Amino acid sequence: MSVKNLEQDSLESFEKKVEVATTGVVDPPEWVIVPRRAGWEARLREVWRYRRLTKFFGSRALQKLYRRTKLGRAWLFIRPLFPLAVRTLIFGGLLGVGSEGVPYFLFLVAGTTPWELFASALMWGTRSLELNRSLIKQIYVPRLILPISQMTPAYLTFFIYMTVLTVAVIAFGIRDGRNYIVFGTGLIWAALAVVLTVIFAMGLAFWTSVPAMAARDVRFTLGFILGFWIFLTPILYPLSSVPEQWRIWVMLNPMAALVETFKWGLLGIGSLDLVSLTVAVVLIAAVNITGLMFFIRVEADAADKT
Repeated sequence: MSVKNLEQDSLESFEKKVEVATTGVVDPPEWVIVPRRAGWEARLREVWRYRRLTKFFGSRALQKLYRRTKLGRAWLFIRPLFPLAVRTLIFGGLLGVGSEGVPYFLFLVAGTTPWELFASALMWGTRSLELNRSLIKQIYVPRLILPISQMTPAYLTFFIYMTVLTVAVIAFGIRDGRNYIVFGTGLIWAALAVVLTVIFAMGLAFWTSVPAMAARDVRFTLGFILGFWIFLTPILYPLSSVPEQWRIWVMLNPMAALVETFKWGLLGIGSLDLVSLTVAVVLIAAVNITGLMFFIRVEADAADKT
């Protein structure tokens, strides 16, 4: 570049600085808008890039939990304790359902804890796009973040049930002079069951969240399905009470394998069936992979049409 050109560039740069200093006007930055890349790999990278939004949407979900209620946070404990008390009275008292050598209330809480984590996470994940419909119509956010982050209230539910379970273990342990918690590698299996429960609920939410944004029938139908599903899972009754010819069909239910693994790992009751657990892992993986592909394919068009 010649000296003349350098002097010209310097002059133009100096004139530009003088103009900005006197008028305060700065040229706006240039924004280049390009289409989103296709494929699930790009969606996952996008979720990681916007990962801080999970905290934002999670806190929004927690704020909506008991908004406009008189009792407020008291519902956090009323909601789990009342059903547990009623079920203990009916199944453990009136019907005398077995509990595999532990107090029925303890047996019930141990089975209900992973189930409520699953049911709550699935319901909140299903409603994720519906609850944020107005927001995603105004600004762009990776919609895949919503079913993941919206399950935050389920973690609070799990913490509350674990608190109830801990208090029950201590109380019955003092009363009976017995340690009901089995310390050892079983706790690792119980933690694995919890992780798989969350992943299972997330995979199902990929399937249900988009249709639920267009029609509330999905959410209502899911409530009926969960109300029936709980009876197919050994929560209110021990698996040992199921006739042998039907037990294999019960264990094909992924939640049955996860609940049994959780109870076995924590209290030493139930059973650790590695075959059923392997089948559950395969089914959960299939649900997540196919659900992720379905969600990515339809979420953009569904959000624009509602």
